Amino acid sequence: MNKTFKDFILEDLDVFFNVDEMAVEHELEGQNLDLIVVDSSLEDLKGFGRDQLNVAQEVFKIFKTVYVKSSDFYIPKVDSELVLDGESYYVEEAKDQNGVIKIVLSANES
Repeated sequence: MNKTFKDFILEDLDVFFNVDEMAVEHELEGQNLDLIVVDSSLEDLKGFGRDQLNVAQEVFKIFKTVYVKSSDFYIPKVDSELVLDGESYYVEEAKDQNGVIKIVLSANES
């Protein structure tokens, strides 16, 4: 059986989500999962309109981008609430990208 490019990508996910490589264990919605979590700034986020960025800057939001294997988690709905490491965040964006779910989370700074 010939492997496709997608097959090779899915096999490589175990390397990226290995805690000895890039991933770190976090608690997401009560589950301990190996995730890649990146603190993001407004400038890093693409797809947000200028009005959204200006309003968000006045509220002082913090953003985190979470990457999780789609076999380990589900795609949450935009505007739903997720708990990451005991902190509540709102889902700004969520999509599956070739076996990896990218979730952009936001919260108001306190």
